[in-house]
Amino acid sequence: MKIFLKILFYIALIAFLGYLLVQLFFIDEYKQFKESIFHSAAPSEEMSDKELVIAYSSGTELLEPTYFDSITRNRLLNVYEPLVQTDRNLRIKPALALSWGRVSDTKWEIKLRPNVLFHDGTVFDADDVIASFDRAMTNTKSGLIDVLSTIASIKKIDDLTINIITKRPDPLLVNRISTVLIFPSGKKDFSTPVGTGPYKFVSLDDLDVRFLRYENYWGPNPYYASLLIKTIPNRFDRIDALKIGDVQILANVPPSFAQELKDNPAIETVSLPSLEVNFLIFNMDSNLLQDSRIRKAISFAFDKYAFVEFSNGFARPSNQFVSNGIFGFNPDIESDKQDVTLAKTLVRQYNPFKRPSIEIDMIAGTEVVAEYIREQLTEIGFSIKINLLKWEDLRDKIINRESEMYYLGWRSELGDASSFFENVVYSKGRFNGGNYLSKKVDQLIELSSENLEQKKRSTQLREIMKIITEEDIIGIPLFESDAIYGVRIGVQFKPRMDGYILASEVY
Repeated sequence: MKIFLKILFYIALIAFLGYLLVQLFFIDEYKQFKESIFHSAAPSEEMSDKELVIAYSSGTELLEPTYFDSITRNRLLNVYEPLVQTDRNLRIKPALALSWGRVSDTKWEIKLRPNVLFHDGTVFDADDVIASFDRAMTNTKSGLIDVLSTIASIKKIDDLTINIITKRPDPLLVNRISTVLIFPSGKKDFSTPVGTGPYKFVSLDDLDVRFLRYENYWGPNPYYASLLIKTIPNRFDRIDALKIGDVQILANVPPSFAQELKDNPAIETVSLPSLEVNFLIFNMDSNLLQDSRIRKAISFAFDKYAFVEFSNGFARPSNQFVSNGIFGFNPDIESDKQDVTLAKTLVRQYNPFKRPSIEIDMIAGTEVVAEYIREQLTEIGFSIKINLLKWEDLRDKIINRESEMYYLGWRSELGDASSFFENVVYSKGRFNGGNYLSKKVDQLIELSSENLEQKKRSTQLREIMKIITEEDIIGIPLFESDAIYGVRIGVQFKPRMDGYILASEVY
């Protein structure tokens, strides 16, 4: 009896020590494991034989899984899945990967989910992951080449285990792999998408895409039996389709129509910050804009609440280049206030006899914002010319560093400020159209890109933000717009911070 009690005591002690070890050192891995188990074992929700219809303002004829634009992804995220995915609040959770963790600073091990079937009946395994990453990293039209640039290689350990080797320590690797959509390794024709997601592709007809619920889905089955994603370019037609019930969820609702929809008892208007901050960037090679007095004058020129009014209240003033909630946002940066008198004084100090001239490049379709910018800068003493360009032309001018000043919106897709810093602020950044150069900032960007200690990395990112907004003033953050949706009453829909609409989350 005593021996039996001793055995029970030691078993209990070992169990307690094991639990303590998990809580102290492996709490994140335990949460991932627990979530993946409960996700895969969750009972199916009540299912319907109804069709869900979602409408957007623009569509695409190419359903390429390596494209990284929201137009394509809003279609394909219903069909394909990544290894890990984000929830509505950008928190990482398991998808086709059960668990992941660092073996060393540059080596990650990922365990894959077993018993998953693609829509064509083939079994998901490590070969599919390797083929999908290879296409994402090498396809000349891939939008993920830069996102995945830190990956050196991917090695298959067994059918359900892979190792990812990075070129350097990468604190954002898990965020990066969430962008890669997984397809069967034998897939050659991508005009017909085949994934593991809750819906399978049926047809693409005149930019309208049809899907059916995938009955062999590894997770909970979606509520709606079928899904139709419509493209309705005319905004009046989109609104009418929602009003008469031809559409259940309407994305891209213009702020000017939001109040009209609010007054309709059959429709609910839902909005959420879009994570896109709109700003002006100065070209530091401009003789005029090199002068700090001019940059400060422009920073005092605007009442940022005017941009909120232009958006019918569906926006907020911004005081930095990423939105609140993005890793790297600095809460210690104070909001700048309009001071037209001080702005005029600074411009006169620069040249008391002549109005300085500035050209500003903006995207066609931003005429209301452009007119306000022109009026305010004219009032404080500038002569302003605004060029309204197609996006492709503006992009080329930014990449070639030819704009004297440009207006742009930037979405922090990975939930981290580093993408903005590495692309727009870093001296070698692809979109550093402002020719900004700071050895200190470059060093901070390089250090933060390899820093695996989150607290220290957060401090570095916040310091960068403070330097570029308050000290060097590389541009002027203006406002963050909302994503606005119209939803038919009876449809249960909650918007996501990343702006995607996943039909499997709608009831």
